[in-house]
Amino acid sequence: MRRLVIAALVAVSVCVVAATAMAASGNGASVIYDSTTPNGSPTNQVSLGPEAYGFRTIGDEITFAGAARSLSNVTVTLSSWACQQGSWYGENCFTQPGATFSQPITLTIWDKDGRNQLAASTQTFDVPYRPSASPKCTGDYAGRWQTPSKECKNGITDNVTFNFSHVRLPKTVLYEISYNTSNYGPSPMHVPGPYDSLNVAITYERPSVGDTAEGMLQDGMPGAPGSEFDTGTPAVQFKAGNAS
Repeated sequence: MRRLVIAALVAVSVCVVAATAMAASGNGASVIYDSTTPNGSPTNQVSLGPEAYGFRTIGDEITFAGAARSLSNVTVTLSSWACQQGSWYGENCFTQPGATFSQPITLTIWDKDGRNQLAASTQTFDVPYRPSASPKCTGDYAGRWQTPSKECKNGITDNVTFNFSHVRLPKTVLYEISYNTSNYGPSPMHVPGPYDSLNVAITYERPSVGDTAEGMLQDGMPGAPGSEFDTGTPAVQFKAGNAS
């Protein structure tokens, strides 16, 4: 009898653990939109920045996949061309390995009509300076750093993640990314800084999850035909759970 009781208790315990694991899995966040590039060795990709391209915000209209709509987090891929000393354009970039600068960035999410703000978050991130100029990058590539795959690049990509709670998403939204530089952004700094050489990574591939409208948003409006904003989309990933 005692053996039967112990066996029953073990069985109940196993069931409870299994049920808990299933519930945790069911409530876990899943990717509902993804235009980012899978993680790999350090590299760079095409990008647009406020100081270089004269905008306040950059974003897009996107449509989510699946049924999960309780926003968990949003990851944005940046491209840092900033040097700790010197500059990328001066071909004299120098950066101590691991050096970063502190950068506030804002992510704002609107309904598809752009009338109702659904969420907004400003978070400060430690953004890496790009690596020092490599002597192996010469000629037209002089001043660039060399990636582990032997490519010469001006910038380096870096992912930053905004965390959210109690935000319920509709199927389609508009989003905007913004930060201040010397002369652009919502509130220009009027002082040179590493933010002047910070961009948002862009992709010209279709999202691997979800969908996007044709062309990007510049300052909340569709990009002008023929402009850099007319095609492509920022590299971002949205995750959401099923909680109400």
